[in-house]
Amino acid sequence: MANTTVDEGQITINGQSVNNIQANSVTVRHASARDVRADSVLISQAGAESVQAQSVEIRQGGTQTVRADSLTVRQGGVLQAKTQNFSLSQGGVVMVDTQEASLNTASAGVVLSSGNVTLDQSNSKVLVARGEVTMDQSNTGVLLARDVKTGDNSGVLLLIAGRVDGNVKAVFGPTAGAAFGAAFAVVFSLILWARHRFFS
Repeated sequence: MANTTVDEGQITINGQSVNNIQANSVTVRHASARDVRADSVLISQAGAESVQAQSVEIRQGGTQTVRADSLTVRQGGVLQAKTQNFSLSQGGVVMVDTQEASLNTASAGVVLSSGNVTLDQSNSKVLVARGEVTMDQSNTGVLLARDVKTGDNSGVLLLIAGRVDGNVKAVFGPTAGAAFGAAFAVVFSLILWARHRFFS
């Protein structure tokens, strides 16, 4: 495995494994990389352990950790990510800390958002958003948000929201959910611990 560092320009890694890559623009195809740092990163049918960039796009690939202003994943997976704008299509993420998120035919473990989240034919285990959550043919286990808008065939196990617009199938609504406050507090504390542990 080789180390590659370029202060300017573009690097394309194709069909080989490298340790560290640093450049303005990095493309990794049919390869693997350990640490990638750049302004713009494209990972296509490839993998990386750690990626730090302004803009990251993953197509049919995967990464363990990503820190980026913008992260787009198509038919790929990410273990943990911290980003401002997150878009996931036909893929999965274990944990993401983001400002805005859009999931289309995707699956997520934990989504922490300081803004709005859109779920379209997607599911998440835990979704916490300060902004508005829009769901269409989607499901969540625990949903905590200021406003929730739902389309058809959407379901939630435990829903805590300031306002709900639309029909949502909630196993535990706001009234019944109060009985589970202690358990939810424990789960939320674990989420905050994980957020500090992985994203600080």
